[in-house]
Amino acid sequence: KPKILLCDDSIPIRTQLKRILEGYGYDVTPAVDGQDGFNKLRMGSFDAVVSDVQMPNLDGLGLAAQIRQFPEYDELPVILVTTLASEEDKRRGAEAGANAYITKGDFDQRVLLDTLRRLI
Repeated sequence: KPKILLCDDSIPIRTQLKRILEGYGYDVTPAVDGQDGFNKLRMGSFDAVVSDVQMPNLDGLGLAAQIRQFPEYDELPVILVTTLASEEDKRRGAEAGANAYITKGDFDQRVLLDTLRRLI
């Protein structure tokens, strides 16, 4: 099973995304924010990171940038799932090192699942 690190400070959203991903055969490790996610990433092995942007301690942009500082994570897909939908937000996501940027406003689980299939 592909292993996904899921970082989101919202319990309902984290629970919903975990249920969706597990329903499609992924092994999901939840994290309560970017710092928790980064700590779990350093302790384990993952096929992709799915993260919110707006979180306490370390936000998703900071998490993506921190991940990209380590050569062993050069090929690790980072997908940001967020309510921030402006072109500026998307540009900042790309600059931080995210491979994909999905907005929650028009969230469709198929987009997330297709993105994961394409990147893993």
